[in-house]
Order: sequence, then structure tokens, then C-alpha cells
Amino acid sequence: MESSIYHPAPTLAETRAASVGFILVGIGVAVTAVSYVLNMTFPLQWLVWGLGVAFAAVAILALEWPRSFLRIGAMPEGRVRLFLLLSMPIAFVLGSQVCGTGLKACTVACHVTNFASIALAGVTAIRAHRGHSVAPTLIPLIVVALVPHCVCSAPVNVIWHGVFGGYAPTCGMVPMAAVLFSVAALKGARPRLSATLTAVMLGVIAFMAVGNPLIGFPWEGCVG
Repeated sequence: MESSIYHPAPTLAETRAASVGFILVGIGVAVTAVSYVLNMTFPLQWLVWGLGVAFAAVAILALEWPRSFLRIGAMPEGRVRLFLLLSMPIAFVLGSQVCGTGLKACTVACHVTNFASIALAGVTAIRAHRGHSVAPTLIPLIVVALVPHCVCSAPVNVIWHGVFGGYAPTCGMVPMAAVLFSVAALKGARPRLSATLTAVMLGVIAFMAVGNPLIGFPWEGCVG
């Protein structure tokens, strides 16, 4: 069943917000991929290389994706649209299980950042559903999600810790990528491929959320 709410084309503010978000996520994931491959060791080393390559691919796609807003196509409806809307808060709910609220305990800052990201992602989804501009919530979501707050001791954060003195933005980057691909799809920017990438991002986050408490992969827990 198609929605009766009018779905406007992306505004300049939305395009700029999403583009800046993609660039920041792309750079962040690229740094994480390098740190991951260089510093992470694990009994199943092929998982390290596999996730490192996956991170590198996400970085490349994110850095290229602002171009998708140059040509807007048909906007998704029905179940695909519902999936994209729900995926925004779900991405950060799953991400919070990797570091901060659920199965692993970090610092107060980690809890606050994760809960704020979930709330902002939810409000962004509501605004998108109602046909309102997502820029007013997408901009603060990008800031909150990517602020260095993670204090996870995994070797993946070696580079970030060296730069920020023990903190890293790793926990929010993949969930933020999922939200940005969802926004791109909802706004008609490569809608089918963007929706597919949203699903892939959710799968990656779910893998990390399950793998961390079960086998200590990929973050090897948190400290604080």
C-alpha cells in the first residue's frame, strides 16, 4: 500500500547535510579500515581481513555517494519505504549493542551518545515519513554519532586513540552510514542501490553486535 503523504525532492540543506555526512563517514571508516588491518589480530584472522575490506568498500562508497544527489529518481514506497524509515533507529539500536548500552558496558559518555543517536535517528525517520526536511535532525545526528566517544580497547582504535587521546568515533560510523544510505534512498538518490546498501549496513552491524559478546570480535570489549 502506497503512502498518501507527499514526498518532496531533497532540499539544498538536506543534500548538503547528507553529503557532508557521507564525506565524514567515508574518511572515518577509511581510517578505521587501515587501523583495523594493521593492528587487529584474532584467532580467525580471515575475519579481520574480511571486515577490513568491507570497511574499505564502505569508505569508498560513502565518499562517492554525494554525487548520487545530482540526479534524483523515483522515491520508494510501500514496504521498501517502511524498511528504510525503520532502519534509521534500528541501525543505532544494533550499534549500541556493540558498545555502550546493552551487552557491553562503557562510559557514561558512551551511553549518552548512543541513546542520543537512537533518538535523533528516530526523529529523522519521523520527519522523513511526514515529508518534512530531515536536515534539522540529520545535522545534529551526524555531529553526535561521529563525536569521538568510544573508549573500546580493541586494536582497531590504535590510530584514533593516538589522535584523540584514548577516544574514537568508531561505534557510530557504520550505523551513521546506514542512516545516510536510507536518507539517500528516501530522497530518490540511487534509490534501489541506496536501499540495498542500507540492508548491507544493517547486516554488518548485526554481525558485530552478535560477534562482540559471543567471541569478542571485532572490538574485544570496552573499558571504562
